[in-house]
Amino acid sequence: MHRSICLVFLDGFLINVGFLASFWLRYGITFPQFNFVPYKNSFAFLTLIYVGTLAAFGVYKNRFKSSWDLFKRVFCGLFLGTLLSVAFVYVFRVKWGAFPTSIFAVSFWINLLLIFKLNQFVLKAQKKIKKQVVILGEGKVDDIVGKKANVERKRIEQIGELLEYSTVDEIVVSERITNAKDLNLLLYLERKFKADVLFSPLVYLDLLPERLNGDSSVTLFNTFVGRQSDFEEFLIRMFDIVASVAALLVLWPAMLLISLLIKLTTPGPALYKQRRVGKDGTIFTLYKFRTMINDAEQMVGPVLARKNDPRITRIGRVLRTARLDELPQLLNILLGKMSLVGPRPERPHFVKLHKALQGLRLAVKPGLTGLAQIKSFYDLHPRHKIRYDFLYIQRRSLGLNLKIMLQTIPVVFSKKGW
Repeated sequence: MHRSICLVFLDGFLINVGFLASFWLRYGITFPQFNFVPYKNSFAFLTLIYVGTLAAFGVYKNRFKSSWDLFKRVFCGLFLGTLLSVAFVYVFRVKWGAFPTSIFAVSFWINLLLIFKLNQFVLKAQKKIKKQVVILGEGKVDDIVGKKANVERKRIEQIGELLEYSTVDEIVVSERITNAKDLNLLLYLERKFKADVLFSPLVYLDLLPERLNGDSSVTLFNTFVGRQSDFEEFLIRMFDIVASVAALLVLWPAMLLISLLIKLTTPGPALYKQRRVGKDGTIFTLYKFRTMINDAEQMVGPVLARKNDPRITRIGRVLRTARLDELPQLLNILLGKMSLVGPRPERPHFVKLHKALQGLRLAVKPGLTGLAQIKSFYDLHPRHKIRYDFLYIQRRSLGLNLKIMLQTIPVVFSKKGW
């Protein structure tokens, strides 16, 4: 409580620092009195509005699961505070009508930086930015649980003890739950705490055969598989379309040049078409720039490419190193067969061959890049891909997609893999 009160006063001070900085940026050292007097007369009311909206969005609660959680709350609080402040000044426009609206716009970004960084510093110093994670079961959880978290492990039969907890951010199920009562309780806890419920890959693999055979005892787990609201799915799809169109508009000269180089240096088409497995096991045609000799698989059949594969052409090796051979997949994204981020699409032959590439891994659209690609190599073996793919499916969101896309850029330039 003492910390929260101090932060309220500090944030109130910073709000006015932001306003003064905005006047300085807008007018220089000498503020025009005609515009500045309305601020001097209204700053107390504006401070109360901003602090009130920050409090309404939970900026002063006791603990945050991540810095991103804090940032979102500060952003929303300041955004609403800005709208209400503009409305407040407008209502009293006869008295304060000379208050420049541009000051509100500039101060929003200054206050966002100042207040977020101050609150983050104080909360981190007191170790109040940590995710509360409960692991159910004795199984291994590998990379599912992050390092920056308060982790507690419970046996499955102790799940009822979570009812006494005040907050839980994440529940990781590392062992199969067979009791219907415990399954229902897990669903209740997920709704009560608004917690993320994640499952280890081994639990998924254990549940999959019975799920496909219609065993009703495990159908409740479908609630958590790639689950997103209609609005979130809309945002992900809009991001796919807008980003793909923008990339094609910028990169079409390079794509045209690549096509010409392939045609001039090797016999055969510039584009390579291949059947791949998409969402829910549907087959679609994937487009890539050809990097191997024409009809490379007719002699050896479907095999995984190797680092020094003799079938790869000279221009193809350059394209693979820079990932430029992937650019035509933007067409697959526009057609709705793929997403910018997701598990990499595999060939039907390898999906049948490796159980790790089947089942719940096909619950979402395949992607141009994915968690496995930024965490390891593009040519990762299927049994290693499964950990990252299952983790992505459970955490899938627009925010995670943006993060993976940004982290893909240095991976490409570092030539990770081959």
